[in-house]
Amino acid sequence: MARLITLNNHTYSQVLFSVFTLVEYSLFTTAIYLALKKKLFKRIVLFGVPLFLAAYILSFIFIVKDTADSISITVEYSLVIVSALLYFFEEINQPNTTFIYSSFQFWAIVGILIYSTGTFFLFMYSQALSYEEWSKWEVINYVFTWIKNICFSVAACLPKKSNNLSAEDKMYDDPFYNRTL
Repeated sequence: MARLITLNNHTYSQVLFSVFTLVEYSLFTTAIYLALKKKLFKRIVLFGVPLFLAAYILSFIFIVKDTADSISITVEYSLVIVSALLYFFEEINQPNTTFIYSSFQFWAIVGILIYSTGTFFLFMYSQALSYEEWSKWEVINYVFTWIKNICFSVAACLPKKSNNLSAEDKMYDDPFYNRTL
């Protein structure tokens, strides 16, 4: 049997999973941050970055196991879900396009949200699963990865410019939403 190469009590696959989690969070958060318009919502997304980094570093240092780092993935998906919901809240209150699904940002964030919510509990409990149990449940990850990739493909096919609404076509003025903080 091949000897496992380790790095500070972590196998290379664990290091790769951890790096993937960091890159995935960075890309998802950046996409959502760029889609947001309100400064308050952007600040909320930025507030989550140190929380994720703390969970990421602590789970990498203190948890040594042969599975994925479920703590940092759970924190990642929680923050990504909240950020995606902020985008949809913003779109509901101040729509910018005639049809929300005609925006490439919508499809990208739908893909992020579906993947994050669909695999949330799978990765939360991944450390408790044996290899045999994981092989039974990994189809969930594959299905939601396909859905995410399909949504990303739709987003890539849409034009960057969308049919924007004029100010008078927007639904209504919400005093709570329109406050500047």
